[in-house]
Amino acid sequence: MYHRILVAMDGGAASELALDQAMVIAQACEAEVEVVYVVDDRSPFMDVTGLDPVRLVEDLTTAGDSVLAAARGRLAAGHVRHATRLLGKPMVQGDIAMTIATEANAWGADLIVMGTHGRQGVRRLVMGSVARGVLAEALAPVLLVRTQPA
Repeated sequence: MYHRILVAMDGGAASELALDQAMVIAQACEAEVEVVYVVDDRSPFMDVTGLDPVRLVEDLTTAGDSVLAAARGRLAAGHVRHATRLLGKPMVQGDIAMTIATEANAWGADLIVMGTHGRQGVRRLVMGSVARGVLAEALAPVLLVRTQPA
């Protein structure tokens, strides 16, 4: 049913669960998985006085490399065909959701799997929702995996 599954990871528990789900689906469908990590150039720490933004981006890139290396190990152990991609700068500055959707569309993903924190109310308004943005922009269906009940 699915041939190309894109998994968006951010290093959090929800994205780890999303990778678990993507692996189950990929194994059942013999699908290929592409795991992406977007370096967040809109981090609130970018504007903090005294922090070097270049160094911060380097640290975020290193964190992304680590997340992708762990994902490669898990996918290889599960015998899932895979690739990983560090998106070092959002394709649309400050818009991680559009970057994920654009990558999924360009790669020809027929399923996107990603974690969601299940935030509600003011927390969702203040923090935004990458998942909601991907749902709005992606051509493929999106499977959202929660870390907590709705």
